[in-house]
Order: sequence, then structure tokens, then C-alpha cells
Amino acid sequence: MAVLKRQFSGSKNLWLMRLYYFFYYCGMGAISPFINLFYIQRHLSGTEIGVLGTISALVGLLSAPFWGRLNDSIRRPRLLLQITLFVNSLAYYYLSKQSAFLEMAVIIGVNALICSSVNPQSQAQALEAAAGADSYYGSIRLFGSLGWAVMALLSGLIIQKTSLLSGFYLFGFFTILAALVLFIIHPPGQKDPRQLPVEKPARLPMKQVLLEMVKNRELLVFAVALIVMWTASNGTTTFESVYMQQLGASTSLIGWANTVGAGCEIPMMLVADRVLRRKGSTATLLAGFFSYVVAFSIIVIHPSVASFFIYRAINGTSMGLYAVAFTYFIVERTPAQQTGTMLALYSVTIAGMFSILVSPLSGRLFDLIGAYWLYVIALAGYIIAALIIYFGVLRKFEPKNNYLK
Repeated sequence: MAVLKRQFSGSKNLWLMRLYYFFYYCGMGAISPFINLFYIQRHLSGTEIGVLGTISALVGLLSAPFWGRLNDSIRRPRLLLQITLFVNSLAYYYLSKQSAFLEMAVIIGVNALICSSVNPQSQAQALEAAAGADSYYGSIRLFGSLGWAVMALLSGLIIQKTSLLSGFYLFGFFTILAALVLFIIHPPGQKDPRQLPVEKPARLPMKQVLLEMVKNRELLVFAVALIVMWTASNGTTTFESVYMQQLGASTSLIGWANTVGAGCEIPMMLVADRVLRRKGSTATLLAGFFSYVVAFSIIVIHPSVASFFIYRAINGTSMGLYAVAFTYFIVERTPAQQTGTMLALYSVTIAGMFSILVSPLSGRLFDLIGAYWLYVIALAGYIIAALIIYFGVLRKFEPKNNYLK
């Protein structure tokens, strides 16, 4: 009977975590495709938009490892995640009221200081819920893609009929819903989060975590590949919606394109789980990188609004493979007590370290040569990154991971 109760609790937590991801990505889908249109509407230049990205990356670079370590060591990590989500929703609300670059920069900096590790914190919670229900991360993450698909479309239509401020309000609403869902997720076999054991996991110094990354050849090679990829694609991530608008797309069409991409992610999350079990995380990463190369090639060969829909569909397939493989590649090679810290190190710190320099450069390139050449740069970067993974990570050393058993 006790086993049945634990199984039921684990299954309940799994579905609640899926609901959390759905709401969280509903919020992201409501504003992320349109945020740079908001900056352009407020008369910011490409360089200024890049500087905002640098501020966020710089602050995140400094703060994310701290939050990752705290997430690994505190007794109630979900409470920490809830606080960051509430702060995130408030920050975007106040950002929507600004029109001056300086005020925007301050808000973005404060938000990054507190909320820089929302994604790795969410990943850690998702992995715990998946393990407790004998399931996989992809089965949770696909609900995030579903949320993005739904809200990117609806938000685009709403914004077209109202204003860009609607995206900010929708973001706040769904982010708060996601935070509220976390209140009813309890560890298997426990009725109340206050019944958690009082013992705290050992808190490892950041130096030890960094040494773990440097000593592990595969983690180090992965970091190099990610640096190349993030550096090359920074401009396309920042100015995609702006480029689509320049090509003649309305906000509703931009929303549709994002919906197509997120919709393609959903089945690929499940496919990624199966590929991981059979081929391992390295092969899954390479498949995702190859799909990204094909996607960017579409825009480079024939830039148009129609091409962006094809690009987004292939991009969604790529993301479905990459998002799942990224998480497991790191988790497989990291001691359990370092998981949250290492995820934050890769997804926030390393990305932010190079975004600090690259974001203003991407903005300047956008001002000087336009968005098209940013896609050429991204294509070259993904090809190089894929080659680094292929030649730098030997498949015969692919580790066996308990999450995939």
C-alpha cells in the first residue's frame, strides 16, 4: 500500500510539473517573440538592444552560480523558485511602463540579479519529478512547448488588436499561475512540504564544481561547442522578430511562426527521450545541431516570411532534440549534489560570459549590415559547433545514466 501511495504521489507530481511548464512557457510565449518589437517601438537602436542583452548576461553571469548552489543546498528549493517567478513577473510589468533606455537597463539588471537561474531551477525540479514517477524530462518539457505554441499565437493576435503591452500582462498572469502550481507539488509520500527532512545536502564550493567541469573532458568540449553556438546565433535570437517585420510579417504572423516552431517541438521531445535511451545524449545533440544547420540554411538561401515558417518548423524539431539532450548530457556527467549548480553554470554563466561581448556586437552588426548576415554567421557557427561535438566527444565514452534506465 505504501508503494502504491508513493507511485500515486509521484504521478501526481509529474502532472503538476507538466502543468507548471505549460503555464511558465505560456508566459514566455506571450512576450519573448515580441519583446524586441517593444524596444524598437520605444526607439532603441540595435546597439542599445544589444547592450540590454549584455547587462542581463553580465548580471546573470555573476548571480546564477550563487542561485544554483543555493538551489542545491536549501531544504525547500521550490520556494526559492516561486520567489524568483513572482519577482520576474513584477520586473516585466515595470519594464512595460518604461520608454527610456536607462530605466529599462536598471530593471533588466535587477531582474537578472534575482531571476537568472529560473530555467536551471525549473530543470532541477522537472528531473526530480520525472525520476519520482519513473518518467523522463522530455515528457515534461513538451508541455512547455505546448504552452509556447498556444500563447505565441494568441498573444500575436491580441497584440495586433490592442498593443504590445498585452504581451507583458499575459506574461505576468501565466508566470504567477506557474508559481502557484508549485505550492501543491510535494515530495512522494509526504503530504506537506514542512515534513521534508531537516538534513541539508552537502554544499560544495564553486571551485570544486568548476574543477569537475575542467577535469571532465566531455563537459569541457561541450562548453566550447556551446560558446561557438551561442556566440554565432546571438544576433538571430535577438532580431528574429524584427527581421520578420522588415520582411512584411505582422505580429499575428510572427505569433503563428512561433506556434509552428513550438508545435514541432512537442513530438520531438518524446522522440528525443527514445533516441537518448538508444543512442545516448551525444548522438541526440548531434541530431539537433544538424537540424539547426538545415533550418538556418533555409533563411540564408531564400529569406522571406514563407521561409521563416519552414525555418521555424525545422527549428522546433531541432529544439526538441537539443533541449532534452542538453539537460541529460550535463546531468549524466555531474555528481547529484552538483546538478543545479552545473546546469546554471552552463545555461546561464557560460552563455552570459560570451553574450556580454557578443550582444552589443550583434546589435552593431544589425545596424551596419542588416539581419540577413546574422543568419549567415549563425549557420557557420552551428556547423563548427557540430564538428566540435562530433570530434571532441567520443561515443565509446558515452556514460550510462540512471535517469535513462
